[in-house]
Amino acid sequence: MIVMKHVVRAALLLPLILPAIASGPVQAQSLTDQINAVDEAQQRNTYQALQAQAQAEAAARAQAQAQARAQAARQAAQARAAAEERARKDARQARDDAYEDKLRALELEDRALDVQSKKTQVSRENDMIDSKLNQQKAQTDLTQSEADANRAVSSGAKTMLEKEGNAAELHGQAAVKKESGWFH
Repeated sequence: MIVMKHVVRAALLLPLILPAIASGPVQAQSLTDQINAVDEAQQRNTYQALQAQAQAEAAARAQAQAQARAQAARQAAQARAAAEERARKDARQARDDAYEDKLRALELEDRALDVQSKKTQVSRENDMIDSKLNQQKAQTDLTQSEADANRAVSSGAKTMLEKEGNAAELHGQAAVKKESGWFH
């Protein structure tokens, strides 16, 4: 592209240079000056073109770097947003897990209280059964004592009656002996 510019400039300057070449020695000096001027102009143009190209390349590099920085910033923002979303999800999951753990703990506590209540109820029922059994045992013991007392009274009455009967029999035998004796 730069070479093309130089060729176009040379083609434009050629009509100016040709009459100077044809005029002779006086013009030779001026022709040399003109060639030098053209050469200087070409060098200046080449330098300016190189400078423009370097500036364009620097601008392109700067633009590429700016685009890379912008892309990196977008990626960093996306990564931050993803990390924040992940943190929110993790926090929400942790809250849900804690809530479920609390529910399970409350359910276990409720079950334990139900079991304790049932144990207490069974214990009361056992105490009532024991009380009834003790009452029945006491009643049985009382009945047994009364039966034993009645038996003792009956046995004592029987013994007394037997003794009275034996005494009467002995008395009757003594009376019979007395009546049947010699001295009677």
